[in-house]
Amino acid sequence: MVQSNKTVITVFTEAFGIYAKHLPTFLKYMSFPVFGQFAGLALSLILPLWLAPVIVAVIGDEKLAFAITMLLSLPGIILFTKAFWEYLVAYVSVCSMAENTVKSGRIYDINAHKKVATMSKRVGSFVTLWLLFGVFTIVAILPPMWFFAAIIFVFISLIFQVFTFEKNLSAAECFKKSFMLVKTNFGGTLLLLLIVGISSYFLLPKAIEIILGILQITKLFTMVLDPVISSYLPIEQWNLALAALNISDMITSLEISKMIISSAISCLVIYFTLPLRSICFTLWYKQLSVNEIKSKSKKKKAKSEDVQV
Repeated sequence: MVQSNKTVITVFTEAFGIYAKHLPTFLKYMSFPVFGQFAGLALSLILPLWLAPVIVAVIGDEKLAFAITMLLSLPGIILFTKAFWEYLVAYVSVCSMAENTVKSGRIYDINAHKKVATMSKRVGSFVTLWLLFGVFTIVAILPPMWFFAAIIFVFISLIFQVFTFEKNLSAAECFKKSFMLVKTNFGGTLLLLLIVGISSYFLLPKAIEIILGILQITKLFTMVLDPVISSYLPIEQWNLALAALNISDMITSLEISKMIISSAISCLVIYFTLPLRSICFTLWYKQLSVNEIKSKSKKKKAKSEDVQV
């Protein structure tokens, strides 16, 4: 699966080729984890807001109406939670899938790869791994921690690959093993993070947005959303507040619609390129693992020769 002289560029190129070759399968596999989150959020927000006035008018009791309105958000919350869980599982599933894809050249038994995270013996470690990563992310948001968090993030960038392929390690040991692997090639790992990040978080979203703009699809969605925004958001009050602050810029429903559509396109592309990121770091993990084995073998051989002398 891994050549000893494989560079960061080679890893990214190979991963992108795998992703592009099997794009329809990946899009199908990621459809529920991605659209389920969007649908869940929309359902949990729109349904209560839409029915709240009707419930208040029918029941009359505001407290009871509020409780019923909150209950209406539960289906959306449940749908979002289910889709979000599937999205988290998808990252390690694709790690497992990538190994077999490189060996066989095809993708099969997608659901079987989910067992990497969902089998009873490993689901606890998987949840713990994400919780620890979540805590790290929350701490990393604090401005004083940005520099240190960025360095630490490079060192822990392989925790999910370690979890996938080294099944006997605990969540804490996954962090330690990732640190040890990245330490052998910190510069390469950082470069790969930059390439993958710029590609999947900026270049590809912008490229898709430009293509959809040329095809007038973005304009179509914007025109559909515009009347909804103008009806439900207090734009006039916002503009009056801006005028009171001597701010000449005026907010329009069309600008808000364009911003929402642009953000939605970017989010969708970022979500659907999760397999690309997973494959990239799976190949890189395999490369560093091979390098680690060779390094240990050389040290062992050198030590053996010293003993003989």
